Amino acid sequence: MDPIQVLVVDDSAFMRQTLKAMIEEDVSMHVIATARNADDALMKLAKYKPDIVTLDIVLSGEKDGLYVLHEIMARQPTPTIMVSGASDKNAHYVIEAISSGAFDFIFKPSAGPGNIERIQLELQTKIRQAVRSGPAVHCQPIEAQKYTRPVSKIVSKTTDTASAGNASLVLIGTSTGGPKALQTVIPALKENLPAPVLIVQHMPPRFTQSLAERLNGLSALKCSEAKEGEVLEKGHVYIAPGGFHLHVTENENGRLSVHLSDSVPVHGVRPAVDVTLKSLLMVKKSSFVIAILTGMGKDGAEGLEELKEKRNNVYAIAESEESCIVYGMPKAAIETGKVDEVCPLYRVASAICRQFGIRGAD
Repeated sequence: MDPIQVLVVDDSAFMRQTLKAMIEEDVSMHVIATARNADDALMKLAKYKPDIVTLDIVLSGEKDGLYVLHEIMARQPTPTIMVSGASDKNAHYVIEAISSGAFDFIFKPSAGPGNIERIQLELQTKIRQAVRSGPAVHCQPIEAQKYTRPVSKIVSKTTDTASAGNASLVLIGTSTGGPKALQTVIPALKENLPAPVLIVQHMPPRFTQSLAERLNGLSALKCSEAKEGEVLEKGHVYIAPGGFHLHVTENENGRLSVHLSDSVPVHGVRPAVDVTLKSLLMVKKSSFVIAILTGMGKDGAEGLEELKEKRNNVYAIAESEESCIVYGMPKAAIETGKVDEVCPLYRVASAICRQFGIRGAD
C-alpha cells in the first residue's frame, strides 16, 4: 500500500521540520512537500495533490490559515488538520476552521516530558482517520449535507424509554467532528424544549467556550459553558468545559445542577461522556434522552450500557454511519445493544424533540 501523502503548511521552518519528523516516524506516512505561506501552500496543493494537509492557523502575511482552508475546500477538497497554539484567539479560529471543513486540530508540539510523543501519536492517528473518512461530508456546508439513507431506524423496543413529554434532561456526547455536527443539531432544537441540554465534547480548555459562543449565535436556545454549581434550566444548552468532567447532581427539590471535577482523564479525555452518564445513575427523579454523535473511540458506550441496564427511563439515539465524520463512538454505543434509535445527523434533533412530544424539528 502506498504511504499517505501529507502536505505540511507552517510559516516556521523549525515547525515544518518538527511536524515532518513526527509524521514520518510512521512508515505508512510520507511528507510529500512543505509550504511556508498561503500562496506556497496552494501552489503545492495543486502540484502534489496530497492525501491530507496539516495547516497552521497563523501564517505570516495577509493570508492566514483560514484563507488557505477556504481555498482548499473550494479548489481541491482535501482532508485538513489544523495546527494551533493554545491561545483564546486561536480557539476561536479553530472552531471557525472546523465549521469550514477542517477535519480536526492538534496543538503545536512543545517541549516537555511526554508532550512530543503524545502529540505525535495524536497527529498520526488523526491523519489516518481523516484520510479514511475523506472530504465528502465535512467539506460541505451544513445546509448542503446529503445522506444516502435518510430514514431513522428504531432498533430496540426491549426497554421502557423516556415517555414523550416526560424526559427531563438531554445529554449529547461527541468528539472528532462534533463541533460541526453540533451546529446541525443544536440550531434545529425547538425553542420550547422543556429540558436542559448537556453537551460533552472532547475539547481542551478555552475551546469549549468558543464553541459555546458559536452555538449561542446560531441557536434559539441559550448556549453557554457550564459552571460549577449551576442549576440546569429548561431550554438552555450547557457545554462541559474543557479540562473538567461534568457530573449531574440532584438536590432535595429534584433540581439538577452541575458539579465539575478535574479528576483523572477517562479514555484519555476530560471531559468524558462516560463520567457524565454514570453520574446520572445517582439522579433518581429524572428521565433522560441520550444522543451519541460522531467521534473516535468508544467514550459513552460503557456509561450508556450501565445506565440502560439500571434505569428504565432512558431513550438512546446514535448517529448513523453515513453521516458520521468518524463512526467510532456511535458504533461502540450501538454495539452495546442499548441504543433505541439510529439516524443520520440531520434527524437527530427531530429524534430528540419527539421524546418531548414536539414535532417538526427536521
